[in-house]
Amino acid sequence: MVPPPRSRSGAGRSGAQRGRLRSAEDRGLLESRAMAVPLAELLTAGGLVLHSFNHERTFDRPGAGVTVLFRIQAVDQDGAEITVYAGATTSPAAARGPALRTSLSGTQLFLWLHPRDPLLPDLAWALSPEDLARDVFAPGTSPAGVGVRVTGYRPLRRAVVHASSGLDGVYLKVVLPGQAEELRHRHRLLAAAAVPAAALRPGPAHRSAVVLEQLTGTPLLRGLAAGSHGLSAGDLTGLLDELPAAALDLRRRPAWAERSRAYGQAAAALLPGQRMRVQALAAGVESLVAELDPGPVVPVHGDFYEGNLLAAAGRITGVLDVDGLGPGHRVDDLACFIGHLAVLARLSPDSALPGELAAFQAGFESAAAAAGSSPAALNARAAGVALSLVPGARAGRLDRESNALARLEAAEHLLEQAQGRAA
Repeated sequence: MVPPPRSRSGAGRSGAQRGRLRSAEDRGLLESRAMAVPLAELLTAGGLVLHSFNHERTFDRPGAGVTVLFRIQAVDQDGAEITVYAGATTSPAAARGPALRTSLSGTQLFLWLHPRDPLLPDLAWALSPEDLARDVFAPGTSPAGVGVRVTGYRPLRRAVVHASSGLDGVYLKVVLPGQAEELRHRHRLLAAAAVPAAALRPGPAHRSAVVLEQLTGTPLLRGLAAGSHGLSAGDLTGLLDELPAAALDLRRRPAWAERSRAYGQAAAALLPGQRMRVQALAAGVESLVAELDPGPVVPVHGDFYEGNLLAAAGRITGVLDVDGLGPGHRVDDLACFIGHLAVLARLSPDSALPGELAAFQAGFESAAAAAGSSPAALNARAAGVALSLVPGARAGRLDRESNALARLEAAEHLLEQAQGRAA
């Protein structure tokens, strides 16, 4: 049964309140069984019949709408049951590309079948063995020998695909049209510095996709969880010291903690029963970020955390996701690492992660002070990073709400530490 239209008047509410309400309503609608109606419409346009569907993941980007991915069982024209994936979003930006435009309960929606992301026109190319055999791998490569898999996907924003042919493997980073050359430039800057970022592989210049060589090493998270990585806080700050000065000429992106109010709105939409806690947290972060000196502007990675670092034999062997390379504050790179590690430690209290958090936090507090900022600023900004991770909570060992609450608690503890140091 399709729910009745929802009121969008928002009379008597502030802009922030209306934003939180709308985000929560959109999230509830897109995650509901009522999505059977627009999904069936999408499949019909492709000659398929909906059999069943499951919610895979929700992306709630502050100010950019709610997007949901679905896993669908459908029946094709031959009567065979097949699995397909689809996306649905409330973001009006999706109207710029090929997407089904429809509405449900008074909400405008845009839907597409994977890999036809309306804002990533070259995602389909990056997942085509035929195209990659011709455009990326050695001449004469058979498409039958090319394997592809998606390793990361942010709908309407970017995707990462691993492709292989025999022993030869590459990563393809699919970005918005017009952004590929900017990303290539960042990789060229890092190639000239002592930073182990992926080397560029030749590929079609007209594609909105960057082809990158594979790096050695394993994700740093494994070593952190086991306490076996052999790295110190000084090793990581030393790596940041090697970021090229030319990065100061690039476009600056806001730090995660500088958007705490927007991430608070997204977190409150996921945890409506904790709205007051979330609001207090976001306000506390915002206040300290404005009050405490972040230090001078220097080259920064922009998304410096364990998921973007590879390690082997006690050293960093790979630095990933360099889209955010540019001018910023060293304390924000350090805070990004601590914010993520604090969430991981909260979610896995029986691992080595809590001890790793304590060690890196102590080391980075000293590094923040040496960089012209302070331990209080580090922890306040780390709290903002942890808050930004709340909306992305997923069901796993914990259900989604419990996962989100653990992230919220990690952020609150970091803010308490910041407030104690700032007093």
